[in-house]
Amino acid sequence: MPSTPLQGIRVISFGTGAVIPDFGKIMGELGADVIKMESRENMDFMRTIGADPDNIGGFNESNRSKRSFGVNLRKDKGRELVRRLIKMTDIIGENFRGGVMKSHGLDYENVRQVKPDIIYVSSQGFGSGGPFADYQAYGPMLSAASGLLSLWAHPTDPYPVGANVPLPDHMASKQAVFAAIAALDYRRRTGKGQFIDMSQVEVAAGLIGEACLDYTINKRVQKPAGNRSPYSAPNSCYRCKGNDQWCAISVSTDAEWQAFCRAIGNPPWTKEAKFGDVLGRVRNVEELDKLVEEWTLQHEPGDVMNTLQKAGVAAGVCLRPAETLTDPQLQWLNAFVEVDHPVAGKRIYPNVPFKMSEAKLPPSRPAPILGQHTVEICRELLKMSDSEINRLKDEGVLEVSKR
Repeated sequence: MPSTPLQGIRVISFGTGAVIPDFGKIMGELGADVIKMESRENMDFMRTIGADPDNIGGFNESNRSKRSFGVNLRKDKGRELVRRLIKMTDIIGENFRGGVMKSHGLDYENVRQVKPDIIYVSSQGFGSGGPFADYQAYGPMLSAASGLLSLWAHPTDPYPVGANVPLPDHMASKQAVFAAIAALDYRRRTGKGQFIDMSQVEVAAGLIGEACLDYTINKRVQKPAGNRSPYSAPNSCYRCKGNDQWCAISVSTDAEWQAFCRAIGNPPWTKEAKFGDVLGRVRNVEELDKLVEEWTLQHEPGDVMNTLQKAGVAAGVCLRPAETLTDPQLQWLNAFVEVDHPVAGKRIYPNVPFKMSEAKLPPSRPAPILGQHTVEICRELLKMSDSEINRLKDEGVLEVSKR
């Protein structure tokens, strides 16, 4: 039977919010043993956005496939237990504000004295140095601070619109995975660990590299363009038959334009010279979009997609989140997985979005209840007796699940 990709790798997560929790989730879903350090005195803030800290949708999504170790880092004995665990750990991830880990004696310079080949992933909103290093940061704010939000709107919007999705957080978590796996390979070849400093605002700024390049070369400041493209037309979401139904269509080349025209029956306007090439269609996109929408409004969005796709034109129904769960392609891909959480019950979550021919991915496990695995980890890894565990519980060093 093939092994899991990260079998035998242990990760300690001091994550809060999204970046490092999501990083740890991905590592866990790839087979690593991920231990989340937490306590009731200083909970992951995602546990605090509802009445029950063990039944928060966002937390339970970003913390799947981990074990929870309840430990009070404000106590010397708690920090000593963590240092003992670090000796048998490969990777540490943290995204606290600057100085927090150092205050506990768990910053990279201290940790490497305990485990010289440790891989230490540190991710703050603005990084660990520079004039903004100690500033508070959250994903939606970083969309603005990186320049991303300036483009995330329609031309007529009175202000940058953006979205509720904390894109910098979720992009940064994936970059952290790439960096950690690269560091594992480097350590395999050299025997050396390393410190990985990842600024979330830098990750977000990288998403608008084309706009930065445009300014560097052309001194042109890009404006919000909504769904439109300077290289393709038609290129937008078009209303279809029904209540608030839409289909996205993108025509990039003249050959695709000819295929599009044939697919919709070659109405007379498609033969007008001003639409004859890409440049003409982009220049006349306002008129073109209205004409395209006259056709799409006559058809269901699924029919629009299938008609155009059969002709070789990129088109896709604009789905709402609930509709993705029944989308035939996403179902075929097994894009979602049902996980039974001991408190939240059975819920649908995104699955690992790829398959590996020579490795088996472990089943996704529910996010842990706070302190759920404290005793298990003490016995299994720290080789502690029950009397010692109970004594540290009484002293407020260890925390276990109250459920």
